[in-house]
Amino acid sequence: MLYKQIVKIMVILSLIITVSFAGTGNSIGTAGASEVLIPTGAKGVALNSSHSATVSGIDALFYNPAGISNMSTATEAQFSNMDYIADIGMSYAAFAFNMAGGTFGLSFKNFDFGDIRLTSWSDTNGDSGETFSPSFVTLTFGYSKAFSDRIRFGVASKLITESIEETTAPGLSIDMGVQYTHNTLPVSIGVVLRNLGPKMEFSGNNLEQTAVPENTEPGTIVEHQRFISQAFEQHAQLDMSVTYTPLDNVNVHGAFVNNSYGFNEFHFGGEYTMEMAGMSAWAGGGLSMLSIDDDDDGWDDDITENTFGVSFGAGFSIPLGGMTFGVDYAFKTVDAPGLENNNVLAFNIGF
Repeated sequence: MLYKQIVKIMVILSLIITVSFAGTGNSIGTAGASEVLIPTGAKGVALNSSHSATVSGIDALFYNPAGISNMSTATEAQFSNMDYIADIGMSYAAFAFNMAGGTFGLSFKNFDFGDIRLTSWSDTNGDSGETFSPSFVTLTFGYSKAFSDRIRFGVASKLITESIEETTAPGLSIDMGVQYTHNTLPVSIGVVLRNLGPKMEFSGNNLEQTAVPENTEPGTIVEHQRFISQAFEQHAQLDMSVTYTPLDNVNVHGAFVNNSYGFNEFHFGGEYTMEMAGMSAWAGGGLSMLSIDDDDDGWDDDITENTFGVSFGAGFSIPLGGMTFGVDYAFKTVDAPGLENNNVLAFNIGF
């Protein structure tokens, strides 16, 4: 059957990527577009991105597109804002709906860096008072289909744009995911391949300049020069997760993330859910650990220590006429001097 072939393909690709990328610190800093790694919503942040085996609805567009089709209503929308590190804010909006036997999703992620003082070779301190603000935007289009009550498949395409003044780096990447729930055991499995795409490269007017060639006579014609920037890879990932449900309202999550340009990671999380009089609520927490496979002698602590600590959060959803309205909040600690903890507030609407 088709879904069996899809599962086989995903497993083969997972094995290839796992063997190909060692998850080593030697490659840290060689990839770009790190904004695609920053989680969205509040529940996923609270659970430390450990729940891709069971994530459902609009939340799944980032964590595992296979789960988009597991919506409790025909249409879902989410709006969230994150206070990230170093006074960076992230705004996120997503929308999903059922159509033509599947579920489609669309999201918009934008970062606010504030005004940064403009410097140059002749004004290294930025005394001119001029400022600029980078623009990092990610548009995601997703599709998911349930092949049975136990198997789901999804794919998401991301359009990435990084702009600094008149210099831009466009990018395109693909996520693919599957979810499987055992028919007798209280176990669910998720596999996600993230950020598979070609290299990105900056180009634009800011990489061009005019200058008089060196060692030439006065009156020499000014030459136009263009600097060629180095192309960079995207942060490809393989996420393999398991969820164990010992009780109907308790989920325990665990995930292994193979990073192509950084140390591998283990993510853990747990959540408790309850429903009463049409209202539902949840509370949970999580943590992550780095898997350092290399000999770390001589490595800087900033590389071998995990910047992010424990996380926790809670939320609720209530019926309002023919729709549902929910609010989620999450908090993640940041273990680095001078950097603030992460706070996420998300609003969810279903109708």
